Amino acid sequence: MEMDGIYTGLQNPSEDVYSTVNQPQGKRAGPQQRDPTPPASAASKASSYRQPALVLFTLCCLLLIAVISLTVYYFKSSILDKYCPLKEGSSTERVCCPEKWVQFNGKCYYFSTDTMDWNSSRDNCTSMGGHLVIIESEAEQRFLLNAAKAQTAGKRYWIGLTDGVTEGVWRWVDGTPLNEKAQYWASGEPNDYNEDGEDCAHIPFRDDPLNSWNDILCKVKYTRICETIAVIIHQ
Repeated sequence: MEMDGIYTGLQNPSEDVYSTVNQPQGKRAGPQQRDPTPPASAASKASSYRQPALVLFTLCCLLLIAVISLTVYYFKSSILDKYCPLKEGSSTERVCCPEKWVQFNGKCYYFSTDTMDWNSSRDNCTSMGGHLVIIESEAEQRFLLNAAKAQTAGKRYWIGLTDGVTEGVWRWVDGTPLNEKAQYWASGEPNDYNEDGEDCAHIPFRDDPLNSWNDILCKVKYTRICETIAVIIHQ
């Protein structure tokens, strides 16, 4: 009888046994989970680093802008000084000439290195936006002769003066007649010496700039002086 009671007890365990087995025992009931929230001290440190980094980034950007601005300013100033020097006696006006042209008194002059006849020289100057030089004053004549002497390409330069339309009536390429007070022929010139007619004027190298021009055949090939108006800019 006692064995039957024990077997019966095993077949029908009491609810207290199951409740005792299934009851969680503190933290042993499952895996331990960590709190995802970082400690307050770590968050504070991240915030303290973020602000100086932002200030440093801003300073770097400002420094980069300053470097770029100075570079642009220097490049612009160099270009202006090279092609647009300050007008004599002025601190605000600049006189601009194309590259390889020489500036004098509000005009730009080009001294060629190649040779052409007078008609081709006239057309070439026109194609560059100018014309064969028109000499209007003693100061301009002196400047041109001195500048021509400094060149190494040629010793004779065509100027924009011809009597090809009416013999003996000398006119500039723009049609204006030669001013009697601003003509600088060499002694005995123009003489129309050649039987084919010497209808074009040029400047040869001479010691006296006011005793300079010579007439010659227009088909001869010389270097040339082109002229255009300088561009004036205000800064």
